[in-house]
Amino acid sequence: MNRLNFRKTIAAATILVAVTTVLAETEKPPNIILIMADDMGYGDLGCYGNKVIATPNIDTLADEGMRCTDFYAAAAWCMPSRKGLMTGIHPHRGGLSNSKALAERVTIAEMLKSHGYATALLGKWHLGGGEGNSPMDQGFDYHYGTPGSNDAPAPKGRKQTYDTFKTAKEEEWPIPLMRNGEVIEKPAKQSLFTQRYTNEAVRFIKKNKENPFFIYLAHNMPHVPLFASEKFKGKSKGGIFGDVIEELDWSVGEIVKTLKEQGLSDSTLVVFTSDNGPWTMFKEFGGTAGPLRGEKSTTWEGGPRVPCIFYWPGRIKPSVSSAFMVNIDIYKTIASVTGSKIQPGEAVDGLDMSEVLFDNQKSPRKDYLFIHEIPLSYRSGDYKIHFGTRERTRNPDTGKGEPAVILDKPLLFNIKKDIGEKNDMASENPEILQRLIKEFHAAVKDITGKDYPK
Repeated sequence: MNRLNFRKTIAAATILVAVTTVLAETEKPPNIILIMADDMGYGDLGCYGNKVIATPNIDTLADEGMRCTDFYAAAAWCMPSRKGLMTGIHPHRGGLSNSKALAERVTIAEMLKSHGYATALLGKWHLGGGEGNSPMDQGFDYHYGTPGSNDAPAPKGRKQTYDTFKTAKEEEWPIPLMRNGEVIEKPAKQSLFTQRYTNEAVRFIKKNKENPFFIYLAHNMPHVPLFASEKFKGKSKGGIFGDVIEELDWSVGEIVKTLKEQGLSDSTLVVFTSDNGPWTMFKEFGGTAGPLRGEKSTTWEGGPRVPCIFYWPGRIKPSVSSAFMVNIDIYKTIASVTGSKIQPGEAVDGLDMSEVLFDNQKSPRKDYLFIHEIPLSYRSGDYKIHFGTRERTRNPDTGKGEPAVILDKPLLFNIKKDIGEKNDMASENPEILQRLIKEFHAAVKDITGKDYPK
């Protein structure tokens, strides 16, 4: 037994820290299906205001569940967002930004597996490989999908640029499809990703319907390059981007239909969200942040604020929630609703949102530090301060990176009143500005262990 697995085995045998549970006294804890889209923007769904792309199944999920309007990814970039989700820890705390550090943590899947759950990751992992880091090492009984993003590596001799995404054929992308660590197809047929993952989810639900299960359905789409199956290709009024979103909507419909057919709707919590905002710099291949400023990789609201829907018939009442939440809060919330135990030192930054979901209580979350490579902004209550900004990750035509710009003076916004971050109120509110500056520096020190340069 290697050191990492030994550590986890010993930890599992020690006294565990219990969290408050809202689980009713039933024989079987609820199933959990966590669906994550890749690079879906705040404005890409009908229930979030999109008038072009048809998403009837997700809209129904929102109508019958809780649609969140103030929900954030842990970061505005794929890998750190997923680390936060899987661990309940800020992705830049204590070296967690180092891919090897994930092996030391106890993921949601490991927590639920120790509680008797069958676990499956269907889709994109993107949290590193090597000893202790694979999905199978991190608590998943089954993995069917890709080890990383569907654009890396790029076709031979080309870069991840707008022209490549527009002209490269599906078979030119050397992306492997894997099952439990073994490559089963390369290059993978990306146009079949959504369909295949959905079929695997349906199969897993039917196979494990007598026991509690956890499915982490991490779609590759709508991350570039975009490909849809023949059934959806060219069908949306929103172009190819609309095609892949509408296929994701179909996927949600198939999963909900299966739950109903198997008599599992009332015993399953379904969560639908995105890992970060849209990559709008890729034009027709990127989505929209709707009323929000910015895009993926920026700490403007359009980068980390994302759609999120919680659906559990009979338990979560139909509602629209403006409660402040971050995807790192999902860990403790799932622990609460399943009666699972959180090991000492795990999920230290996440908060239990079960009272928000079931009782429409106010969010216990007060603040969050947004980092993209370096600390850039900070949210405290209704206010958000920016110490640095960036408009995009890189030049979409050349692939050259574009670093963030540190501001001479911080920008201050009231996010509740000014969701589009249009009106800098720093000069008119010196007391609020100074309070957030102080809080920002304290948060940077707490999360990174370093002082922010003054």
